[in-house]
Amino acid sequence: MSNTLSDPEYVLRGVTGMVFGRSYHLLAPTTIGRSPECDIHLDSSGISRVHARLRPLDYGIEVEDLKSTNGSFLNGQRIGVGIARVGDEIAFDQLRFRIMEVRQPRQATNAALHGKQARPGRRWPWVALVLGIAALAVYAARWSAN
Repeated sequence: MSNTLSDPEYVLRGVTGMVFGRSYHLLAPTTIGRSPECDIHLDSSGISRVHARLRPLDYGIEVEDLKSTNGSFLNGQRIGVGIARVGDEIAFDQLRFRIMEVRQPRQATNAALHGKQARPGRRWPWVALVLGIAALAVYAARWSAN
């Protein structure tokens, strides 16, 4: 059993129109277009059959317009090829998306592997209680000995 939890590095989050609230994980080069063969199929008249290609990189997402009729936009500027970073906005015709980052893979704790929530900082009240009881026992023993 692997102890590594992995998530995609980037997510394309729809912020307008028919894509509002939808999330698309970008794990590999991804085509966007009206064609059902595209990785992200957007059935909208303003989207070309094969509109754009997105390539996740270590430092952002390469956005390449594939000679679409209505263009691809990065933060409001029409582009042929551009690099989008976390927080940037990509638009295809009237459909806009925001680039989001997903946490990097992390080592799993035993609690996470078994479906339990870790509660950091919850142990100290018990330690204080045990020490208080022990101090009272010592005080009571000394007081009764006198």
